[in-house]
Amino acid sequence: MSASAPRRLRDLLARLDARRGPFCASRGAAFDGAGFAARARELGRRFRAAGVRPQDRVAAYLEHGPDAALLPFACAEAGAIAVIVNPRLRDAQVEHVIHDCEPALVWTSTAKSVALLDPARAFGDARVVVDEAEPPPWATRLTAEERTGEGNDDPDAPAILLYTSGSTGRPKGIVQTQRSLCDGARIVAGYLGLCADDHLAAVLPLSFDYGLNQVLSAAYAGARVTLTSYLTAGELLRTLAQHGCTGLAGVPEIWLDVVAALEAGAVSPTALHALRYVTNSGGRLPERVIRSFHARLPHVQVFAMYGLTEAFRSSFVPPHELAARPRSIGRAMPEVTLLVVDPATGREVAHGEVGELVHCGACVARGYWNRDADTAERFRPDPRPGAGGALAVWSGDLVRRDAEGWLEIVGRRDAQLKIGGYRVSPDEVVDAVRAIAGVHSAAALGVPRGEDGLVALAVAVVPTQGVADPRRLADLVRSECQRTLPPWLVPALVRVVETLPRTPNDKIDLSALRAVFAAGDA
Repeated sequence: MSASAPRRLRDLLARLDARRGPFCASRGAAFDGAGFAARARELGRRFRAAGVRPQDRVAAYLEHGPDAALLPFACAEAGAIAVIVNPRLRDAQVEHVIHDCEPALVWTSTAKSVALLDPARAFGDARVVVDEAEPPPWATRLTAEERTGEGNDDPDAPAILLYTSGSTGRPKGIVQTQRSLCDGARIVAGYLGLCADDHLAAVLPLSFDYGLNQVLSAAYAGARVTLTSYLTAGELLRTLAQHGCTGLAGVPEIWLDVVAALEAGAVSPTALHALRYVTNSGGRLPERVIRSFHARLPHVQVFAMYGLTEAFRSSFVPPHELAARPRSIGRAMPEVTLLVVDPATGREVAHGEVGELVHCGACVARGYWNRDADTAERFRPDPRPGAGGALAVWSGDLVRRDAEGWLEIVGRRDAQLKIGGYRVSPDEVVDAVRAIAGVHSAAALGVPRGEDGLVALAVAVVPTQGVADPRRLADLVRSECQRTLPPWLVPALVRVVETLPRTPNDKIDLSALRAVFAAGDA
């Protein structure tokens, strides 16, 4: 790592001071680099003037746009800890996050708060501010006074709480430091080859580490970023073409929609001539997406990445290797070591054996906010000799490393099912179901069956456009699984749904899916 590499968010602002061209924009606002940096410093002073003290939390419940992007930088100027509340959250989820992080201020807007049924209850006892001349009755105006003072220059100070999606429990705040945020931006920008000529389209929420890194890596590289909401794949493709975007980050479900839109002719591939790369995380990239990109957009580099919020990014598959290794999560990214260990002993397993992935090195978080037991379970001393007491993250992902060092996910320690005495990975079932004609996307899970504690394997499928008979598709899924899979991987229940329910961070909402199956068998 270079001695001049940024370690603090203030260092990234200093880089932006020199950028006079466009930096961060949405439909409602736009900043050049110097303007963004000046606005962040101004907000930091105003937060201090409003009574924010070092290590206080400042939460923002704002639309997906530059104001939300400014929050981590402004909090660093004020010495505070940022909490970006996902704008898709509604009352109960907002109330949980606010109650959990106990912010000194909640920054919102009148326009955004209309998404809440009862803003006063959702924001609780927190002091709520808006940057408007006439605040609503439950909020006050963010003061225009600018109080001087020092921000937090400690690179290892907490910078942000990133709340998990809550797909397997109540969302937890993950504490990331300024150094980790800057390292993640630098490392990802490096292997993506980002430069000042790049223009990133950012559709993922900034409360999601993967989404936030689009802004941070653009700031590191001096690139441009346009924050846009994801409504339909066709609209997204037209936005990419209109703005000449060179990079886009997404999750598997977005890429399935994008491929379908490309196949339907939503835009001509020639209109996407500026697009240089796309990245995937949040689940394995379906092979048909890889094939479609290579066939329709051969000039676009496809980076399949793996990461966890507790450590930002961990690994990636270089684009030139992806066609030959579509199921792999790649190898460790620079400055990271990935171990495959026996969960019971903590010792590394041999190549070809299944073990738990442990992330060591750059970008490891400090732990969970006010959850010592959870922190002790997932964040443990780096087991490598000479690690000097540094923390590592036990991911919970079960992986296998081949003789050449490529990693493949087998399942989850906390998501594996036991069906008929066999341990079943839902991912393995989903891969098989996705390959069936007429299936657009799928999810597999265990649902209670009877009162004896047994679990049934259930699969929800979303049909491709034009499938007219859902029951026939469900029968086809059953018969194809019976034909191609061993008995313990054949779903007992299949339900055809219009869409897979998702958490605000675009992960499949397993609790909501269980409710779908509880309503009746298909």
